[in-house]
Amino acid sequence: MAGERRTRATEAFFGRRRGKTLRPAQAQTAGLLLPGLRLDLATPAPADLGALFPVPVDGVRLEIGFGGGEHLHHEAGRFPGTGYIGVEPFVNGMAKLLSRLHEEARPNLRLYDDDATRLLDWLPDASLDGIDLLYP
Repeated sequence: MAGERRTRATEAFFGRRRGKTLRPAQAQTAGLLLPGLRLDLATPAPADLGALFPVPVDGVRLEIGFGGGEHLHHEAGRFPGTGYIGVEPFVNGMAKLLSRLHEEARPNLRLYDDDATRLLDWLPDASLDGIDLLYP
């Protein structure tokens, strides 16, 4: 149909979602921080992705497969005027980044903890200024 947006296959996710059981402090931090940082794909994406952040941003970059979040956290601190969306479905990697954010917040950072193809379908066309693909 005209105007209907194609979607990518959501079965494209490869890899595991869980590793070792989270330590109680990691689970508590994740439960506290992730709800406020997680993108809600049930709501329409804003035409201007800058609206996703509580601070003004000049552009938005996407990092897919951030692992423990070391690179993402560093870049978000290095470029506070850029918004970053990090995607990592692996629970332990997400927990590691959230622990770091608990110690050193990054208001220009938002997270998504599921398959990146779903996020890509949600985003407006040509809305990103760059993509770092760290998951092979």
